[in-house]
Amino acid sequence: MKRRGLSARLAVAFALVAVATAVIAGVVLTGTWQRQFERYIQRGIDERAEVVADAIARQYAQAGGWERLTVADLAHIAMVGDLQVHILDQDGGLVAYTAGRAGMMMGGEDPRGDVTEVSARADVVVDGEVVGEVVVAQNVPGGMLTERDIWFRRVSIAGLVLAAMIAVVLASLAGFVYSRHLIRPIEAVTRAAEALRRGDRSARTGMSGGDAIADLGMTFDQMADAVEAERRFEQQLTADVAHELRTPLQAIQATVEAMQDGVLPTDEERLGLIHDETVRLGRLAGSILDLSRLESGSAAFALAPIDLAAPVMVAIESSRALMESTGHALEERVEAGLVVMGDGDRLTQAVGNLLANAARHTPEGSTVRATVRAESADAVIEVADSGTGVAEEDRERVFARFWRGDPARARTSGGVGIGLAVVREIVERHGGTVAVGASDLGGAAFVVRIPRAG
Repeated sequence: MKRRGLSARLAVAFALVAVATAVIAGVVLTGTWQRQFERYIQRGIDERAEVVADAIARQYAQAGGWERLTVADLAHIAMVGDLQVHILDQDGGLVAYTAGRAGMMMGGEDPRGDVTEVSARADVVVDGEVVGEVVVAQNVPGGMLTERDIWFRRVSIAGLVLAAMIAVVLASLAGFVYSRHLIRPIEAVTRAAEALRRGDRSARTGMSGGDAIADLGMTFDQMADAVEAERRFEQQLTADVAHELRTPLQAIQATVEAMQDGVLPTDEERLGLIHDETVRLGRLAGSILDLSRLESGSAAFALAPIDLAAPVMVAIESSRALMESTGHALEERVEAGLVVMGDGDRLTQAVGNLLANAARHTPEGSTVRATVRAESADAVIEVADSGTGVAEEDRERVFARFWRGDPARARTSGGVGIGLAVVREIVERHGGTVAVGASDLGGAAFVVRIPRAG
């Protein structure tokens, strides 16, 4: 009902615009036509005044003056039945005038108060001297109009009315057609929105083009794609978290049940296993919570100008004990004086995650190198190792949650698959980028770029 109402309203709006246009055009054209017609009438009466003045001048010359003119001399002037003619001498006195059916009247009271607004004056010139004046006027308004003039005016007005009616009809039809063309894509967006509301996640408008309505449809489709991608991501996250929690919980449950059944002794070794799995669960929950806060933007960052070497060195010293326990050689090449707008604690966390990741994914006795250097307007942190590296097809996925190139080995080494995702979030909050490539040591190289301050 609302859609049909919109179509009708658009059609009516087009019709009203057409009516208004026709009215304005009619008023303007009629006014213009009327002014031109009045000029035409005035030119006609001016010409007739000249003709009458010439005729009177000839009679004046023949009679030898106004005193000798008679009604008989001016009788042909009285035959101009559609005009009032007033003859004045050089002093403005009335010599004669037409009196309708009574013919020409000589002298007397001047009746020019009855003269209409359409009038003309012409001098009576005899031998180059102005001896009088003729005033010619219509007997009645419109008296100068011939039957042809009246017919032309009537046809013109009828043509304007017909043109206005045709314009209104065409505008109404155009409004209806345009409204249908306009509403059809809106209906497509509405149907897709209703389908999404009912749970059909695949509903799309499928619109394309360069106009505003097409842009609306494409934006809606992009929004629906983003919503669907987020939904799939949430489903995958739920499955990943459940999978990560299941392994330590199953280990704890199996150990406790075995001890309850007397199959395994309740000794320090078994309690240590339960403790380790419990710690792993706590670490997993903390990592998920930290990543969630980073992704939602709720994690506070205290950005200030800092020397990038400071947080990197803190991370290196914190990781040195881990490296020594696993037999890794830790090298450092840190350039001081590279100032960035950063949060020192978060940058230490990011570099620490990269170093821990390198230690877990390289064989014992391998080399891990941490570098800080300047490249153009960026400060660069690089953590490289001599391990097996990251396959080229996996380099885009390595920063995803819970992604592991070697799941079994990562679990045994204590990784939860979130560290690199946390690194990416921290670096992006600093306006930087992180990527992984091949290292000159033979393994992987994680490169962080952060814009230098100033």
